Amino acid sequence: MNLKGQVAIVTGGGRGIGRATALALAESGVSIAVVARTESEIEAVARSIVDKCGHAIAVKTDVTKEDQVEAMVQKVIDHFGKVDILINNAGYAKHAYIHEVDTDVWNTTMNVNLTGVMFCTRAVFRHMMKRKSGYIINISSGAGKRGSYKYSVYSTSKFGVMGFTECVAAEGIQHDIKVSVICPGPVATRMRASNHPGEDPTGIMQARDIADVALFLINQPKRAYIREVAVSIFPT
Repeated sequence: MNLKGQVAIVTGGGRGIGRATALALAESGVSIAVVARTESEIEAVARSIVDKCGHAIAVKTDVTKEDQVEAMVQKVIDHFGKVDILINNAGYAKHAYIHEVDTDVWNTTMNVNLTGVMFCTRAVFRHMMKRKSGYIINISSGAGKRGSYKYSVYSTSKFGVMGFTECVAAEGIQHDIKVSVICPGPVATRMRASNHPGEDPTGIMQARDIADVALFLINQPKRAYIREVAVSIFPT
C-alpha cells in the first residue's frame, strides 16, 4: 500500500516506541502529528521529520484530559485536512506487589493506558466514520495477555486495551476502519528501564522493531483483514 499523503496521529510520540513509529511512518511518506505531554520531546521528533523533508507538527496533549484530546484531533484535522491513522501508544508503568500498590499509581495507569486510548479512539473514530476509512493500532503488551508478579496494575490496564480493541474492531469493520493491537514483549525504552534497573537493553527488542510491525499491519491489503488483528512480539 502506498502511504504517501496519509496523516497519522502518534501518541506518546516523543520517545520510545512512539518516536520510532512516528519516524518510520514519516519515512513512508506519512504526515505526522507527534503527540505527548513533554513539548521539548515531541518538537524534537517533529523537527527531525521536517528536516528530512517530511511533514509533521507537535501537539502537546495529555491524553487523560478529554478536552485536550478533542482539541488535538481538531487541530490535526484543521492542519492536515484529515486523519488516516491513529497509533495509541502513550503509556505508563510502575510495577509493585499488590499489597504495596499506591492508589495514585493505579489511577494514573488506568487513565493513561486505558482511558486515554478511549478518548483518542473516540475522537478519531467519529472522523473516520464520516470518511469510511481509517486504521487504528493500539499498543498493548504481552502483559495484557497474561499476568505475573508485580504486574497487577499494568496488566489490568493492558488486558483492558485488548478488550477495548476487540470491541472497536467489531464496530469499525462496518465503516471500513481497521483496528489492530500489538502486544510487545520487553522493549528497550526509558519506561522499561525505570522498572527494570540493571537490565541489559541490548538483549531485548528495540523500539524500531515494534514500529516495523505497525508498518507491516498498516500496509496489509483489505482482503487480509477480517475483524481484528492481535500481534504478539517477543525476542527470540
